[in-house]
Amino acid sequence: MLVQGLRLGLPAEEDDIFDKLARHGVLSQKMVETLRRMKGFRNILIHEYGRVDDIIVFDVAFNCLGDFEDFKQEVLAAIKKFHFASGTRNPNEGTRGLGGS
Repeated sequence: MLVQGLRLGLPAEEDDIFDKLARHGVLSQKMVETLRRMKGFRNILIHEYGRVDDIIVFDVAFNCLGDFEDFKQEVLAAIKKFHFASGTRNPNEGTRGLGGS
């Protein structure tokens, strides 16, 4: 939705979407790297579940949930920035369902 809403164009490849969002100030480079690792871990869980180490899954689930909060904060900050820059009076407008008030 962000890529479409910001009219960033179609990504050439799946990972292209992260780069587009970073180039336009929606995500930090650190978050892009985190999302790539998350995507890789998800692919292992889905496609290679027979090789999954339960200890690693537990560790990721227990220690990396903050990554989702970090992602949410970066996206909300970008939404507020783009709404404010576009002349919207209320920077929280349009963020319902994404953690806004």
